[in-house]
Amino acid sequence: AAPTESPTPGPTPSPTPSPTSAPSVSSNYGTGPFVTTATSSELVTIPRPPVPPSSDPRTNCPHEGAGLLSWDDPATWTTSHGSVPSEGEDVTLPANTKVIITQSVVQLGLVTVPSNSELIFDENQSTPITFDVDGMDVQGALRAGSETCLYNTELTITLHGERPTDINVYGTSSTAVPTYKGISVNGGILSIHGKRHYPTWSRLAESVPIGQDCVLLQEQVNWEVGQKIVLTTTAAHDSKMWHQNEIVIISSIVNNPVAGVGSAVHFSPITAHAHIANNGYQGEVGLLSRNIIVQGDNLNSEPTDPDPLTCNGMWHHGSTIAPCPNTDLTGFGGHIMVHSGGKGYMEGVELYRMGQTNVLGRYPFHWHLLGSCEDCYFKGNSIHRSFYRCISVHGTHNTTVTENVAYDVSGYCYYLEDGVEEDNTLSFNLAAHIHTVGGYIANPSGGQTIPPSVQNATLLLPADITASGFYLTNLANNIIGNAASGGWSGYALPIFHSPIGASQNVNMRPGNRLTKIFDGNTAHSTGWWWSHSGAFYSGGSQYYNSADTTLLEYNAGRDQSKGTRSPCLVDKCISANDCGSYCYEGERAWFQLTNNKAFMTQSTGLNSWSGRMQIVSFETHDVGLGLEALEAGFGISDLLVECRSGEVWEMPGSTSGVMANGFFWYDTGQEHIITSATFRNCGARKADNAYDSSPTRGCDTNSINGCNSGSTVWGLLTHSDQFTPELMQATRGITYEDCGRRFKLNDFADQNSPSSVSGRSQNWVDIDGTASGLNEPTIIGSGLTDAGHWWRVDDDTVYDPEGPMTFIKRNDGPQRGLGHIRLRFNTELHNTVGVSSCFNGDKEDANGDPYCPAIGRIRHIGPLFDSNQDPSGGLPVTANSEVAGLVGGFGWVLQLDDGPPKSLRIDQVEVDSTTPLMLAIPYPAGTSFSIVAQAAYCSAATTHKCSEQFQAAESIEHVRYSQGNKYFYDTATNMLFIRIIQFPQTYAGDNLYSATPRWHLWDLDDLNAVSWDPRTHALDRFSFDGVTLPSFAYGNYLEITANCADGPVSGHCVSPPTYVEPEVCPSGYVQVSYDKCCVSPESTDCYDPTAPPTNSPSQSPTFAIGSNLVLNPGFEDGLTNWYANSGTIQVDSTESHDGAQSVLCKDRSSTWMGAEQNLTPRITPNSKYRVSTWAKLKVSSNGNTDTLKLTLRIEDDNGAHYRGVWTTINSDSWTFVEGELEVGITGTMTAVKLYAEGPAVNAEYWVDDFSAVYVEALPP
Repeated sequence: AAPTESPTPGPTPSPTPSPTSAPSVSSNYGTGPFVTTATSSELVTIPRPPVPPSSDPRTNCPHEGAGLLSWDDPATWTTSHGSVPSEGEDVTLPANTKVIITQSVVQLGLVTVPSNSELIFDENQSTPITFDVDGMDVQGALRAGSETCLYNTELTITLHGERPTDINVYGTSSTAVPTYKGISVNGGILSIHGKRHYPTWSRLAESVPIGQDCVLLQEQVNWEVGQKIVLTTTAAHDSKMWHQNEIVIISSIVNNPVAGVGSAVHFSPITAHAHIANNGYQGEVGLLSRNIIVQGDNLNSEPTDPDPLTCNGMWHHGSTIAPCPNTDLTGFGGHIMVHSGGKGYMEGVELYRMGQTNVLGRYPFHWHLLGSCEDCYFKGNSIHRSFYRCISVHGTHNTTVTENVAYDVSGYCYYLEDGVEEDNTLSFNLAAHIHTVGGYIANPSGGQTIPPSVQNATLLLPADITASGFYLTNLANNIIGNAASGGWSGYALPIFHSPIGASQNVNMRPGNRLTKIFDGNTAHSTGWWWSHSGAFYSGGSQYYNSADTTLLEYNAGRDQSKGTRSPCLVDKCISANDCGSYCYEGERAWFQLTNNKAFMTQSTGLNSWSGRMQIVSFETHDVGLGLEALEAGFGISDLLVECRSGEVWEMPGSTSGVMANGFFWYDTGQEHIITSATFRNCGARKADNAYDSSPTRGCDTNSINGCNSGSTVWGLLTHSDQFTPELMQATRGITYEDCGRRFKLNDFADQNSPSSVSGRSQNWVDIDGTASGLNEPTIIGSGLTDAGHWWRVDDDTVYDPEGPMTFIKRNDGPQRGLGHIRLRFNTELHNTVGVSSCFNGDKEDANGDPYCPAIGRIRHIGPLFDSNQDPSGGLPVTANSEVAGLVGGFGWVLQLDDGPPKSLRIDQVEVDSTTPLMLAIPYPAGTSFSIVAQAAYCSAATTHKCSEQFQAAESIEHVRYSQGNKYFYDTATNMLFIRIIQFPQTYAGDNLYSATPRWHLWDLDDLNAVSWDPRTHALDRFSFDGVTLPSFAYGNYLEITANCADGPVSGHCVSPPTYVEPEVCPSGYVQVSYDKCCVSPESTDCYDPTAPPTNSPSQSPTFAIGSNLVLNPGFEDGLTNWYANSGTIQVDSTESHDGAQSVLCKDRSSTWMGAEQNLTPRITPNSKYRVSTWAKLKVSSNGNTDTLKLTLRIEDDNGAHYRGVWTTINSDSWTFVEGELEVGITGTMTAVKLYAEGPAVNAEYWVDDFSAVYVEALPP
């Protein structure tokens, strides 16, 4: 494309840092309210750069040093050149000299500065200095000013040269060596320091209408009259073909024009476009001019093959504009390269017409393979009209790139080249109007994948088809306070399994390196070309092509092979000598992104195809989708999604097709937890909106700022019979503000008709009921009618017609929860899933026959769910026989069309131990069973065992209250009952509670008990912000083998002649829900099914053995179930052992005072218990250590007696206090209370994560 601007001749030479002149005509700036840095965001805190130190007095000025030789003095050249260099000559400075240039010189060829010499530019107060060369070889030093003596006059260095014709597919040329049309700092020092402008870019304090000649800025600026500035677009689209960026020239500046405004900057010409500033977001204004310019020549730099801007591509919201392929390939500007141990210090410099398209290493500024360069910096500069990138940090670490302004750039701008670059700081930089290279762009029609691109002669780096403001191949850097406008994405976080280029043999997986700081960054006017690209995009994989391993290949979309991340606390490249080695629970880490913001993008604010992340404080405005992620282990807290702010969307086409979605849950293999999230003006405004009747709710389909009529706050993917949900999602603290449609089962293939396995299985833990709107603990399930009564379990469930969804009140039953299992009974059939049955989208063949038909049903037990009440028969079971549903009830009953399975393997179990998952299967009379649980990858030892043989129990109740290793065959109903529990992947028994390995009921908080397994917890899980989701393991399973009469279908038993419904309610009660029996459906007189079985030979605990008997053990529900036995206890969110908070014990006038809980109803007399807690000392008269005692107060016929364990705690770290205590009872047990005590009077201490677990009965 033709250049849109040129370098400014520069302000009139003056040491004055900023103008004092006012506009010629008195202006009325209004009274606001104005946006300030303090009010520029609603949720996040966007940092700004520190105010620079004063440059007075000037010291260490190189042009004032001693022993300087004048370039224009013939005596300077006596020993080296013989005379003052003439036009076109190659020049080598004399050895051991410091040569100063005091005025412009003739155009030269190659200028070499030997290793012990320096070339210094003087300040010419009367006439700007120009320096024209074909190239420079700086082995010594090239200086203009210093860090404490900023160069105050004008200097222009112009680099000359034509584009070579021999550039190959690898971007190299025998002509384009580092000194060709470039400054090659070859082991030397580049030290150039122009005027320091602060800030180099700011944000609008007020919106700018069309036809205005000034802008109000949030910060006071010291810019100068005559300088060029760029007003970045706040439109939804930004490209060469269509954009609303504007370059204007400053005519005057008024600082502090009105209260709340930093500066008023006047300019010409007047604005041709509007630029938005509101309290959610504001456009940027960047300073392009500097008093030192390094530029490519005006004859040979511009492309000779400009994009004619007439091509069409994929349809986007009524527009088909697209760049023209194979254009803009010949741009050949200057470049600066610091290499071979050199040092680079550049500030206050304007780089114009720089960068050489598709030439390797020839960028406007490039640190090349320097290793650690701790004091190197590139700050306060501008790069505009660049033909290849902005700045490359290549094989270099510990540099600082800060406060730079980049505009109109081809290729990735701020660029971490090989993936090994770490500990660099990229801060407070602006990138705007970024273009892909050569007119090639990732512009797919839809879906999650994009065809890969391979390196070729017109595309050196295939990733440049998604060129964005920031190219962050390794997150172990500091990315702070930057702004990205335009580009395919704002921040591209491509996934490298191995480094590339010169670093390809480094033993590292860049994609797994942990974030240092990623904070306070913003992005806008991006994400146009693909709905998944996102303002922040963690996706795209780059690697070497398998057919030609010398060429790079880039997959811009979702790549589940080479595009996966697994951040880990343990460097598997070193510890396992295998960068792809599995990262276990307990080793896992999370990428942390904080205080970031996205706005005005038709795609998503943030998308991550892979990589565990914690997104804390993320704010979006005017977006198509707030956030999406496909990863097991993704935590989001403090989220604001404002789908429509009311601002006009400027874009080619119409907004009526742009979505206004809040968040989408994906369909399988995920764990997402969202806490403290607000959604505003999301979801389509329709007449049947169920929750809000405001006339401004959500958005309509107008063409100015409307939205697609299918928009929703929450979307759940339901198109697939192949990929189905486990227990994947939980929310807490959800707020809706003026939203339209809230829920949508999103089936892009058939609109849920027919429904899919994934659609019928959708589930969601609404911790506090704020997502559903019930404002009490809720489980959300599918509302599809052909799921039968699988989710609609009683009259108190709430039906959401828009989803459709079903809301189940968790407190309406005693042990309600969610469970997931996979059933395997016909390997041949199951292996057809995704091959010839149960596809990821298509549900019916050409004849209308289902690809994934029901082959059985599973439903809740009891007459409330029989065929009279639920004619559908329950939830269909298909070849993809995964089941997710409500647990804690009387159980699920499985009936297969071909009869009971002779062999049934159950795996991929997810269930909490406090919510029993009971499964019943009808078998013919006389069937006998062998049931075994088998661990994976296990070899038995003294610390663990690998399998557990289930034993027959006396009743259904014994199974329910067992450790999950019992079964019962009810001869009255011909029904087999088992309890399914989640057990560790690699062992089926440990010695956590016994001297020899023993199976027990594992809790999600139970610690791993075997030393060879690196996990922290026995069960896999994902925890975030006090919420925990179970995660199934691969390989371990429970297998039922039935010895029965053969049925007509191989592998199945003959079916029982009649189905007999088990009695679930005692006499006098009727079933009112899947887990509850009451005197009548309207009665509150209900039977408590958690009571222990009456026919047990000895009293059984009311909690399953192995369960933690302490309620609210980690204080995540505040002080619920806790009290102070005296003194004061209070929740403290500043300290915790695990989760969000602990309890502080204080105001203690005796040593026994502390936190206490009554365990009486959950304790079995004459039993042994293992009790524990974590404790930390805050203050004590005994210094930084004291004694913490964990005590049981036991009351019986002999009165009160005490049992306790104790240890020394300290003020530096949390200490584990643990021991076994006996509850021996004389007569009747009347009370058992657990409390923490011990530290000195008036000592204060924290306690957290209590536990009391049954061990065994005491001997008679």
